[in-house]
Amino acid sequence: MDTKEHTEVGNQLRFGDWLELKDNPYIHIDEETGILSLDLQRIDENNLPKSTNLRLTSGNMVAMSGDYFGGREVEFDLPSMTEFRGNPGAYDDSISLGHYLINKPVFPEDEHKFVASYRRLANLEVSQDEINLIYEIDGANYIPFSNTLNGYAQELMYALRVKNYGDMLTRNLSHFTPWSVRAYVVGHHLALQYASFSYEFRQLAENPDYESNNEEFNKVRAYIELTPGGLSANNCRDLAHRYQALALGMELFCFHYYSDHYAAGHCQPVGDLRQVLPEKFGTWGSILVNNIHDECNNVSIYTTRPYDSNLDKNDPPVEMTGDGDFDESRNYYNKQACVAGMQSSVGDLRRVFGGSPLPNQTEYAGLAHLPDIDENYRQHQPLFVLGADNKVYYRTELSKIRILSPSQWKTTYESPLENGYTELSSTWEAFVLVCKLRLLSFIYQGEVQPLSEAEREAIEREEFELNPQRRPIPTPPRTLEETPVPLANWKTKPASSREMVRGMDNFGVLSGSSGQRPNSSHVLEQEGESILSL
Repeated sequence: MDTKEHTEVGNQLRFGDWLELKDNPYIHIDEETGILSLDLQRIDENNLPKSTNLRLTSGNMVAMSGDYFGGREVEFDLPSMTEFRGNPGAYDDSISLGHYLINKPVFPEDEHKFVASYRRLANLEVSQDEINLIYEIDGANYIPFSNTLNGYAQELMYALRVKNYGDMLTRNLSHFTPWSVRAYVVGHHLALQYASFSYEFRQLAENPDYESNNEEFNKVRAYIELTPGGLSANNCRDLAHRYQALALGMELFCFHYYSDHYAAGHCQPVGDLRQVLPEKFGTWGSILVNNIHDECNNVSIYTTRPYDSNLDKNDPPVEMTGDGDFDESRNYYNKQACVAGMQSSVGDLRRVFGGSPLPNQTEYAGLAHLPDIDENYRQHQPLFVLGADNKVYYRTELSKIRILSPSQWKTTYESPLENGYTELSSTWEAFVLVCKLRLLSFIYQGEVQPLSEAEREAIEREEFELNPQRRPIPTPPRTLEETPVPLANWKTKPASSREMVRGMDNFGVLSGSSGQRPNSSHVLEQEGESILSL
């Protein structure tokens, strides 16, 4: 997701009925909008929360984390998908890498890395002006007539004016599935610890004889006892409020990685290619990773919920788009799942604020909502694949994206050369691909190819055989036909690449007589009926 979208989903969280937050001077809920804001708490050398004099909304926290502040530190020593598949016995008996990352205990070094990342945002040097500057650049139209050139101008402005620009260039595996689940697990683990501290200090404020079995809390308690004010009721009550604000701040900070899990460009088709392409082909490989990211976001993928132990196997797949397309109608159910997952996750904190025990790591509430690719449903042909031989292959017909059945998806990765792919074997070839995809995108940009009647029937038959009772994808509350197509206005606002394509297809001289894109990958029916995604 982009900065605006991260902010939007974060600000959709609601805490209005949380009596646990009542009278906390460090937490504020806007009466009109319902948006929560925090007096951001930093963590000092004694693990105590202290004010930063910075107030951020829940959406600000989600957006600033990872991309602008602290992205470099959240780099855990985790196996690649290739390593896990090649020797699964070395990583316990987990059925997938994602499950392994959930089950793996959180060690002190994991905590230290995430806290170090959090401190990049929560410190006395970060100002509201700096946050405002980031939003100003993100929303600026420096070159109104070209979205691409405007993007380059924005990056130049970040480099010249934002001191954390280096973090923006660091997109380690923690931003991509399945590794982003680990960032969520570690961040949520810390947030729950701080939530328990808040509860225990509240008990201590009410009862000076209160005894705790929490070893970490008792260490903090012993230190506080030696400070001015000691364990007075007022001091304990203030610490309870501060730890409560810190718990929510840490939770919102880890939600950046959690919400990245809901963007198609961060999902499985990228996978190990995020590291392999730059390692093999340097700068050109890094650029090609961005092309994979952008194409996945554009064409979408279909997902299921692999970490939901109560998943109904007959639930329909959910279509997922990504950065810049998160508010499209076809992404409606994916966006709803993202917000619902974050709301469920903060529910864990609420229960701990009320005195409930910490949940087991495998039972963190946000996990059940996390998506990943549905291998029992059709998918779009990926731009690149990493073969079983650890070689990189690219789609031979760059501009044509086929729709694959579940079995075709599987064989594509097993035998790329036999399924429409060419090996990428040299830096020169990578450079040529970059030129085609970047400089000649009007020729080589991938477009989804419509299915023939025979192809459609074959895919539907295979999907039915895999799950005869599966329910169809429901129609979103609004369809693309009900959403006006924005026209480019060179004086005020650059059109996105998607708006340009849709505008040309609908109104250009080569547009079809019906005004609908000839290669549309969706057949939309009346609201309330099913939608068949082709």
